[in-house]
Amino acid sequence: MFDEAIDEVTRKQQHRVPLAVVDYLEERLAPILEHRTKRNRPLTTRQQLEVFLHYIGTNGFYHLMRDARGPATNTIYRVVHRVADAILTLKDEVVDWPEDCSKIQKQFFELGGFPKVAGCMDGCHVLIQPPKEDESSYVNRHHQKSINVLAVCGPDCYFYYVNANNPGCCHDANVLRKSSLWTQFEGNGERPFQGAVILADSAYPLTQWCITPFPHDPDGAKGAFNKAHIRTRNCVERAFGQVKKRFYALHTGIRLKDPLETQKVIVSAFILHNLSIKLGSKDDELSEDEEEDDNQPQEPDPEPEVQEGGTAAQRERERRERRRNQLLNFFQQ
Repeated sequence: MFDEAIDEVTRKQQHRVPLAVVDYLEERLAPILEHRTKRNRPLTTRQQLEVFLHYIGTNGFYHLMRDARGPATNTIYRVVHRVADAILTLKDEVVDWPEDCSKIQKQFFELGGFPKVAGCMDGCHVLIQPPKEDESSYVNRHHQKSINVLAVCGPDCYFYYVNANNPGCCHDANVLRKSSLWTQFEGNGERPFQGAVILADSAYPLTQWCITPFPHDPDGAKGAFNKAHIRTRNCVERAFGQVKKRFYALHTGIRLKDPLETQKVIVSAFILHNLSIKLGSKDDELSEDEEEDDNQPQEPDPEPEVQEGGTAAQRERERRERRRNQLLNFFQQ
């Protein structure tokens, strides 16, 4: 119950984030979560945060949360959605490239030997319970019902971008093209620093800023390019693994009926992950077996081929390949 003191091991098992993160959230979200009156003994901001962290960290049923923490199941339900909405107000502040990106490309180069990298991108499927009226839209290529989460992370597994708006049936390339990231980089031409690129697997379209590996496992400079690409991009796989291990609801599947509410919980988990990196210390990290990556790279579905003809299409392909060939020159030296 709330009034009972718990030891540090139990706190980590229930909350899954450093104590500094809970303190930070309590201070920042108090204006949103604090009830106006004390009528009917409402939960404090701290208690609401603990309920949400316990839920997302263990994926417990509401009636089990009731038995463990005290409030009624209806209260648990309201708190989960209320806290998720509150945490989402921090997204633009927490999930973004840092103001000073001068160190990012150096850290990525030290990680895998690939130049000019501003982030690594991939998709991750989170299992859900879809609405019956649109169940087929959420069935992914593994015949599971999920939401396709698009994310970009840094060399320290800190996420710079997260999008959880698409059902599992959407191909990774289509998820990217419908995202605000595509508008920012492809439409507006914005970059974290000059010449910055994002590394992605072959499921995504090759552009001047989204760099995919060369096909058919080539030798020579292209082979070295691909090896450096894989070593560098591995950080996004590890980041997904850390998020799913930290928040068990994402690992085993979220049992919410409304997909929009499910999306909020997913994005909230990524925000909490970033805060854990930003505010935590080595002593706060999960144990090595808990951080083990369960999201190992798999052979992605290649981007659907589009039949194009004429010189305009050829010029567009050449334009998209130009940046990758410029980066290839680095491996030919």
